[in-house]
Amino acid sequence: MISELNIENIALIEKLSLNFYNGLNVLSGETGAGKSIIIDSLNFVLGERADKSLIRHGSDFAVVEVVFSDYVNGNIEKYLSDIGIDVDDVLILKRKMSLEGKNECRINGKIVTLGVLCGLSKMLCDIHGQHEHQSLLNVNSHLSLLDSFGGEEIFEALQLVKETYCRFSKIKRELNRFGDSEERFRRKDILKYQIDEIKKAAVYENEEDELIEKRKIIRNAQKLKDAYLVAIDAIDGANGAVTQLKDAGKSLGQISQYEKKCEALINRLEDARIEIKDISEEIENLNDALNFDNFESERIEERLETIRTLFRKYGGSFLAMQKFLDNASKEFDELDNADETVENLKAEFEKKLKIFSGQLSVLTAKRKEAAKVFESKIISELNDLGMTGTTFAVNFAEVENPVESATETGADIVEFLISPNVGEPLKPLQKIISGGEMSRFMLALKNIVSKIDGIQTMVFDEIDTGISGHIAEVVAQKLCNISREKQVLAVTHLPQLASMSDTHFKIEKYVDNGKTYTKLTPLSDPIPEIARLIGGADYSEFANKHAEEMKQWANNYKSSLKNQTK
Repeated sequence: MISELNIENIALIEKLSLNFYNGLNVLSGETGAGKSIIIDSLNFVLGERADKSLIRHGSDFAVVEVVFSDYVNGNIEKYLSDIGIDVDDVLILKRKMSLEGKNECRINGKIVTLGVLCGLSKMLCDIHGQHEHQSLLNVNSHLSLLDSFGGEEIFEALQLVKETYCRFSKIKRELNRFGDSEERFRRKDILKYQIDEIKKAAVYENEEDELIEKRKIIRNAQKLKDAYLVAIDAIDGANGAVTQLKDAGKSLGQISQYEKKCEALINRLEDARIEIKDISEEIENLNDALNFDNFESERIEERLETIRTLFRKYGGSFLAMQKFLDNASKEFDELDNADETVENLKAEFEKKLKIFSGQLSVLTAKRKEAAKVFESKIISELNDLGMTGTTFAVNFAEVENPVESATETGADIVEFLISPNVGEPLKPLQKIISGGEMSRFMLALKNIVSKIDGIQTMVFDEIDTGISGHIAEVVAQKLCNISREKQVLAVTHLPQLASMSDTHFKIEKYVDNGKTYTKLTPLSDPIPEIARLIGGADYSEFANKHAEEMKQWANNYKSSLKNQTK
């Protein structure tokens, strides 16, 4: 549920912090006081499209933060895990927008995309009002709502369908992979060519690098030879380092009888001479190796082209080519023995086909049984709400080949249809025109599915559109019923609904230093505000008395609900 809402620089709100509670939270106030700003702020932080016009005049940015508590369920936990966010005691959604049009969305401090924020918020809060943040108008949600309404029987049938679908789909993929005998023959022919091409080339690891190095040597052979010859002459030429070291040793040998330390120096000179002589020989070997024939360079280029062509065809590198070869060899062996495998898969496919077809039929039958009860409940709710003569139906689309079109949820395509008036055809929910009818129908739906849709907070923005009199009392009761299971926030003009509140906020507009502001005040005594909604001038004695009677009526109704649960 929403435990806290913090708004900064949205329309007439400079800074506002609100605490909401369990049960029915009612927001009321004069027309133009700013009730819609609260809903706009909620829509904004929950990911609704917004533009810079929301930002308070004179400010550079707007920020809204909403804090959810007692929010965890399986779907939300999985969603958070998938986006790398740990489940905590509270869940904080935050969105900031600047005049430059920049958006910043955060979930528990982690920056996320607007799409990720929307995906999570749809599982947390459902807003019914001017904005299209309504899960029940999403046709894709109708099947899951029906399944939830159907309870354990549908759940068990659905689980069997999911398990069989998983195996059934795997068999289909395997059969498609093997193809028919002609396809297998063609595939084997291709694989054999690829395998033979790679093996015949006999490329070894790092061969390309070695060839590139050798090519570089050939291209610079004359430079290398010139350098080698200079070095050899300096080391072992007529007056090179070897000769000079030898002469130095002889010179010290003539005086070693007088200075014993010269013996060690003579030995070191000899070691140096031997080492330098060895270096000279290695340089000579390098120089000798430069004797390439005229076709060596051409052979290297051809080999490099062969290697690079193979790499381009089979993965881009030696290791990727080897992996391709391993996989191709494995697939070739499988295809070589595929006939028996395919026959076994076909036999299992036919067996699973019959099982799957039967399970789909059972699931559809159970859904249609649940749909009849669901239709009856909806019509009953609508009758309570003054929409007598309304027809409601759960429409199952015709599916030509259920097995082929099925997914893990079965083959059924479901949509809720309604006809608000006798003699009119059934239409999709989106086609309902009347605001009053829409409000009442959505309320009826929500009253039924509030226990099963998994959303913990429901927001009703002026649900009283087109409603008055006795129906207003029924609407208040329906919202109260929902609020026993969920947190409900309701913006209203109805005194009947306001009297049913567990927490009542009054929204007011005021001017300070030439600027207009909106504020919300939690009411410890809601009677004067209920009297104002009734229409009493200056809260007349009659209006106050009527408000007190209405509040008592609401308290009695809530008490009756408590007694029913005992």
